[in-house]
Amino acid sequence: MNPAVFELAVSPDGVAAPGFGVLAAFVPASEGFAPLVVAGCDPRHDPGKPIEGLAGPAFAHINRALSRTPGLRWVVVDNWGRFFEAVPHWPDDPAAPPLLDFKRFPGGVGVDAFTKEMGPAGEAGLEMLSAIIEGTSHAAIPTSVRQFLDAIEGHGNLPAPGALFQAVSSAAVTGDIKAAAKAIQLDPVISATLINYANAAAFAHAGKTASISEAVQRLGMIQVRRVVFIAEMMARYQKGACAEFDYRAYWHNAIATGAAMRALMPEFGIPERLADDGFTAGLLSGIGWLAIAETFPLLITDYVTRSRGVDAVTKTRLQKEVFPAPIAQVTETYLSRFDFPETVHAAITGAQTKDGWAWYDCLAGAVRAGQALAPFNCLGIPENIPVSDPCRQEWQRWQALLTAIKR
Repeated sequence: MNPAVFELAVSPDGVAAPGFGVLAAFVPASEGFAPLVVAGCDPRHDPGKPIEGLAGPAFAHINRALSRTPGLRWVVVDNWGRFFEAVPHWPDDPAAPPLLDFKRFPGGVGVDAFTKEMGPAGEAGLEMLSAIIEGTSHAAIPTSVRQFLDAIEGHGNLPAPGALFQAVSSAAVTGDIKAAAKAIQLDPVISATLINYANAAAFAHAGKTASISEAVQRLGMIQVRRVVFIAEMMARYQKGACAEFDYRAYWHNAIATGAAMRALMPEFGIPERLADDGFTAGLLSGIGWLAIAETFPLLITDYVTRSRGVDAVTKTRLQKEVFPAPIAQVTETYLSRFDFPETVHAAITGAQTKDGWAWYDCLAGAVRAGQALAPFNCLGIPENIPVSDPCRQEWQRWQALLTAIKR
């Protein structure tokens, strides 16, 4: 039997069929290693659900297609890049999906533990999946601004938070702490992140807590929503389609810019009640970089290669040469897909708001401060700009979260 790749969609009633959402590779037995199926959510066509809930129907479809190959081992790769062996319990009904037990490999959940356990079959399976995913990266890059922006907007791999953020956002609308806590408890890593953040020095007076509900109540729904957004996006995009893009530096710079934006708001007469909007504007102000890295990684690779070691002015010039549209326009295109407040759009695009506050000018200062606090090598901004004490203090408040997110 030959190696094969499966692209599947799982319907709401739990039936898998050819389509988009789940990507799986089958590798026949070789060199003393068992045949293998390795599957994960397709980053080009995010199904909006974790692979753990889709694997059963997908494996049932694949098992039938492979004529129930004996000795098959089944593996899933979750949205955080962790590998688990899925042990199926097949029902009597051949059309029904199996129940799955997910087990860690003896060496852990990383790629090294997976390839050590699965041998050449594991390496071949990953290469097959990578070839499918990266195949779209070599498509012709539109040259006009409009075509380029349209291509990004319509791309299936545009970065977005997952189901957890959506659940917490819905709970935040109604102020339902119990619903938010229940959703967060399904993700042990983000649960630990919130508890660590709730136990940070800023909340020392309240004592230590190990309760998700208490952590949510202590932080407040707006702060929890923000933390979940950052944690989920950072977890999903610590690595991505572009090997040359520094995802970690990007996120640290984004959070530093958000922190600086919040700290600078009083200087520009923007009231404290809009602090969440200010932070969000700073956090998302450069997300065009991430969007291009995930949709046209060859462009980022070209830019990073050519801008390595050059000064800020040269980087700004290279951006105009390499990218068909300015990064700010890519960011605006990204934001148009989501329901962010008018103030966030105004800060990033320079549009006027009815209140007349200087959102755009405030953001310009925050971007410069963010680059000094947490440099991101793609930006054409010097890293030695003086930073005010309020910006440094606000940035320091986020260190507990950055420490907690260890994937």
